[in-house]
Amino acid sequence: MNTLLKKENIKPLWAIDRAVRIAPRKGVLGELLYFVAFFAFCLKFTLDYSGLIPERPEMLNTMLVALSISCSMAKILMQRYTPLRFVMTMIICAAIGFSAVISTNFLFLLSFLLVVSMQDIELEKIVQAGFLFKVVSIAVHVIIYIFVFHTNPDVIEFNFRAGTGEPRHFFFMGHSNTFTAFLIWSCFDYIYLKYDKLNIFRLATMWVIAVTFFMFTRSNTAMIVFAVITVFVFADKMRKGYLDRLFTFFAKYLYIIFSLFFTLLIVTFTQLQERFLVLWYALDDFMTGRLWLAAHTFYTEGHTILGRPDMPPRVVFWRGRWFDTMTIMDNHYLGNFVSYGIINTVAVAAALIALCGKMETREKLIIIAFSLFAIMQNDVTNIVICFALLILGKHIYTQEHRPT
Repeated sequence: MNTLLKKENIKPLWAIDRAVRIAPRKGVLGELLYFVAFFAFCLKFTLDYSGLIPERPEMLNTMLVALSISCSMAKILMQRYTPLRFVMTMIICAAIGFSAVISTNFLFLLSFLLVVSMQDIELEKIVQAGFLFKVVSIAVHVIIYIFVFHTNPDVIEFNFRAGTGEPRHFFFMGHSNTFTAFLIWSCFDYIYLKYDKLNIFRLATMWVIAVTFFMFTRSNTAMIVFAVITVFVFADKMRKGYLDRLFTFFAKYLYIIFSLFFTLLIVTFTQLQERFLVLWYALDDFMTGRLWLAAHTFYTEGHTILGRPDMPPRVVFWRGRWFDTMTIMDNHYLGNFVSYGIINTVAVAAALIALCGKMETREKLIIIAFSLFAIMQNDVTNIVICFALLILGKHIYTQEHRPT
């Protein structure tokens, strides 16, 4: 008798119908949980950056964090796993969560939870949502800033560039670099979403917008990264696939190369000969003191694997120089090495090396932008601004379900 017709293999129609009805409901619930977590995350950190609402109840901040974490964890527990993958996911979540508690920096934890809860979630939907969120945030802040600038200019504050004292507008978004990061990564969102339709006109339009605001913010790093990526996009459009091996190499290894390079600069600082110290100081000037701050922290506090609490800002004298310490290490690689935990670097580097080989060209370019941006911005792991880590989430589950 045909095994398909055996009694034990025949399911009643009600059971088949119930399975068909439950699967879509579970998918819809998972997607709902994910986007609630995502928008709670976006709202929390956009409010943190924004100066439009200077006094916010601490309860609101706590509720948004709790909502994002709880919805992400619920989505993670709903997902399909092999036993080994489930155990590994829980161990990594626990390690990064422990690091977040020690360092009191929950940014990477919240981003990480949204990365590992991406099973059955379409990346393009998330990027579209993030793009709209950022564009609306930028528009609101710019419109209000222009209005206040013309009606009550005395309340306008500026950032001032170290050394030259050049005033920089930040449009009520905390810092000029923060505003520019929102703007440039909105452009990268657009590049990702419209990659197949990009042409000279669209690239030129983005350049006009970026340069216009650069005249006010003077954020050099963002413009350098934007220039590199748009040149890569243009080159790929001219010779489709010609540079793909180069893009793959950069996407895979640029992050770990920069991690090792900046770590080496700090660890060897006191052993450098005079001729190399000149170059070290020149690079530190270009990076507006980031190397010096990291070196001071390393030689006074050491490195950290799982993170350490932020030190209160203070004026210190070290190796013949007075300077202010800061609670934010504004270089992602050095920040992880001396403050937030090497485990964060290891997790990202391992994922990039394992997954980048199967990525599309547009995804590789976003990963390259992420690695470059991390040189001068620590909040590059904030998926409100930079969605690069979400690409890893997509490919973790793409590889899991790829047919053999």
